[in-house]
Amino acid sequence: MSPVGVLMEKLPIATPTDETREEAEGSVRRLISLTATEREARRDTLDWLRVEFGVQKPGQKLEAFAALDADAFVEEVRKRRPKGEARLTPGSLRALRAGYGEGAAPIRDARAGAAALERRLSDLVNKAYGLTDEEINLLWDTAPPRMPRF
Repeated sequence: MSPVGVLMEKLPIATPTDETREEAEGSVRRLISLTATEREARRDTLDWLRVEFGVQKPGQKLEAFAALDADAFVEEVRKRRPKGEARLTPGSLRALRAGYGEGAAPIRDARAGAAALERRLSDLVNKAYGLTDEEINLLWDTAPPRMPRF
């Protein structure tokens, strides 16, 4: 798309029905809520790791800990703890696994809910534009590789 204004004037903007607009607005509000839930669970877990286990710099893997399984999470925490710290005890390993489950579950649930809402929003936009199945398939077939397919 060109930022040239005259070309943008010709870009068609679909006008949704009141029903479609209402559903889309509700879905967007829910997406915002799910994002806040995910952010809070991530922040709380990383704060807990900092306070209880001395993990000051979580690194990429712990920043995205919900993508790990429980064993990989424990291993990353072990790697990120300060040098010279006492070894993890069986009790601290249980606490780490429980904390992982407590933090990762809401993130996974939020992501699953968000994905469903995003698919629904995509369908609503396609409907607003009156796209056929063939046109929708063409859009996906020509989408950039980084574009998640619904």
